[in-house]
Amino acid sequence: MNQRQWIPIEDSRQLQARRMLVIPVSFTLVVTIIFLIVGFFIGFPIVALLGAVISGGFMWNVYRTADDVVLKMVGGLSASEHEHARLFNVVDGLCVVGGDARPALRVVGIEYPVALAVGMMGEVGTIVVSAGFLKTMGRVEMEAVMAHMMWRLRTGDIGLTTYMLALTTALRRFGADKVMRAVIARVADERTVMWADVAACQATRYPPAMVSALEIVERAAAIPLGRIGAQPLWFATPDSAGNDSNPSGNASTMGFVRLPLADRIAVLKEI
Repeated sequence: MNQRQWIPIEDSRQLQARRMLVIPVSFTLVVTIIFLIVGFFIGFPIVALLGAVISGGFMWNVYRTADDVVLKMVGGLSASEHEHARLFNVVDGLCVVGGDARPALRVVGIEYPVALAVGMMGEVGTIVVSAGFLKTMGRVEMEAVMAHMMWRLRTGDIGLTTYMLALTTALRRFGADKVMRAVIARVADERTVMWADVAACQATRYPPAMVSALEIVERAAAIPLGRIGAQPLWFATPDSAGNDSNPSGNASTMGFVRLPLADRIAVLKEI
C-alpha cells in the first residue's frame, strides 16, 4: 500500500501553503500601512505605494533564495553514490514506495548524528546527513529517519520552516528578527515531528527502528559548535538545544519548539 493512503497529505499541504501565503501578505500589508501613516504626516500618502513595492520585493527575494540561505547555514557537500551507497539505496526505495522524485543528498562532516531536509514547497528539496549519522545509524534506523524527512517534505512542513528560517535571517539584518518569534510561535506546530515519526513507522512498518534512531540521538554527545545550523529542520533536536544557556542551540532554534525526545520515544513504544 502506498504511504499516501495512510496519511492526510493533501490537508497538511494545503494548510502549510495557506500559512506560507499569509506571512508575506501580512508583512507587506503592515509595512504599507506604516508608509501610509508616515505619508499622511508628511503630506504624501502616495508614499504607501513605495512601501508596498519595497516590502513586496523584499518578501519575494526571501522566498526566491530561501533554500540557498538555509543550505548555507548547514554546509556540507554533495553525497557520493559510491561512498554513500546505502544512503542512496534507502532513499531510492522510499521514493519508489511514495512516488516521489529523489531529493538531492548532501553530507556534512561532523560526528553528531544529524539528518535534516531543506526545500521550498513544491520542490524536490535536499536531504542533509552528517558523517556521524552515517556512522551510527543502521540500515533500519536510516530508513525510518529518511521516511520521516520525506513525509515532512511531502506535506510542506519543510517548505514552511525553510521559508521562516530564511525570513528570520533576513530580518535580523534590520534588527527585526524578534518579530519572527511571535510569527513562529503562532504558525509552527510542535506536533509535526510526532506525526512525521508515526508516518515513518507506517511507511517502514517497523516502529522500533525510529525508536532506536531517537535513542541514538539521545545518547549522543553534546552538539558540536561547528558550522551546522537550521535545527528546526533536524529530524531530532536534543533537549539542550532549546536551553537559553546553550548559545549555539538557542541561536539556531530561532523560537521553534520541539517535543522532548523522551516523549516522542514513549509515544512510538505504544504503537
